[in-house]
Amino acid sequence: MAEFISSFITGFQSVVKNDLSLRFPNLKIINLFDGLVHYRFDGDSRELEKIIYFNNTFFVLKTIKGKNLSFPQLVNSVCTSKNYFLVNKGSFRVRFQNENQFAKVDKNYTRRAEEYILKNSRLKLDRLSPTNEVWFSIRREGFAFCGELISKREFTEKNLNKGELRPEIAYLICCFAGIQPDDTILEPFCGYGAIPVQLAKKFRFQKLFVSDIDGEKVQLTGARKQLSAPDIDCRVADALVLPHIKDGSISLVITDPPWGYYEEMPDIEGFYRKMFASIKRVLADGGRAVILSARKEELERSAAACNFEIKDSLHTLVNGKKAGVYLICAA
Repeated sequence: MAEFISSFITGFQSVVKNDLSLRFPNLKIINLFDGLVHYRFDGDSRELEKIIYFNNTFFVLKTIKGKNLSFPQLVNSVCTSKNYFLVNKGSFRVRFQNENQFAKVDKNYTRRAEEYILKNSRLKLDRLSPTNEVWFSIRREGFAFCGELISKREFTEKNLNKGELRPEIAYLICCFAGIQPDDTILEPFCGYGAIPVQLAKKFRFQKLFVSDIDGEKVQLTGARKQLSAPDIDCRVADALVLPHIKDGSISLVITDPPWGYYEEMPDIEGFYRKMFASIKRVLADGGRAVILSARKEELERSAAACNFEIKDSLHTLVNGKKAGVYLICAA
């Protein structure tokens, strides 16, 4: 069974583990680190490219463990073993990475790695614009690997609106929520629709209410083809009032409310208290809310003040800011 390594956004390792086990029951996780998973997979490697939250995916040539690992140690280990290459045509270059930062190494080791690949594959060396890359990577957990890069996600923030959540983060938040087919879901700060689109594309639910106070954003979100189903209600509404939502009718809230960084909100904690009061009214007994915010302290204090209990949380980076994803229930 072939081995692969894939990277993903920091903080979501438990969510990734659960999602992979559901997608591929025969996939076996060997190592799971913050932002990286090492696994065995005997299916078509092209299926791995469809996983929205994978950034870089590598076909593993060699892994080593130990303290104070070095690039010379990793290069020597690779070059004294026998490997085959999953992609064995086109051109290549070698790259060295230490804790997510590209690093320079002694040219002798770079050349040794290049010569090894030339000898053991049909790939041609092209240091400027290759079709393939072989990475030597060292991590702080005492783990290092050499892998052939077979899939690389192109980040397209330039195609997103300002403040719009990246789709892979929206998907992982939905996974964290543990959505059930009988859930009635509310997204009261839909913005440009990142979370509702992932809900509609990837999950089953009974009913989805989508709203925002910004009419232009609601119009753009409602026009997305994924949100045209009859079980989706998309409209303009104030999240602090939600007049169209009946008391106790929502089993799950999933949302990314304002953080007060891009909007003029001098009292973000007061805003969050009003938000929780609104959520409390519409949430059914046993209901839950999953909320993303970079204003973690303010959100935690507001939840406690409104008699909500944080059942679980994870911490990540969104647009370069430290953010938390919280699973919250009424105390």
